[in-house]
Amino acid sequence: MSFKMTLALGFAIGYVLGSKAGRQRYEQIMRTARKLKDNPSVQGAAGMLQAQADNAVGAVKERLGSESSSFSGTSNGHRH
Repeated sequence: MSFKMTLALGFAIGYVLGSKAGRQRYEQIMRTARKLKDNPSVQGAAGMLQAQADNAVGAVKERLGSESSSFSGTSNGHRH
């Protein structure tokens, strides 16, 4: 089966299953997601992950900045 045919079949199956679940199930999922998002422990964990990601990005930028300065003076980025 071709990729396009498989993709179309997947969308069709998802649509039918989603339709059967209906609006009530959608609302239930959304209520659960809102409760989870508003949970203080989840917010704390998300804050910690954000801080770690910010630190990692900063470290990568710092390292890239220091490495790029070691290549200054070359036209193609290779050391001679």
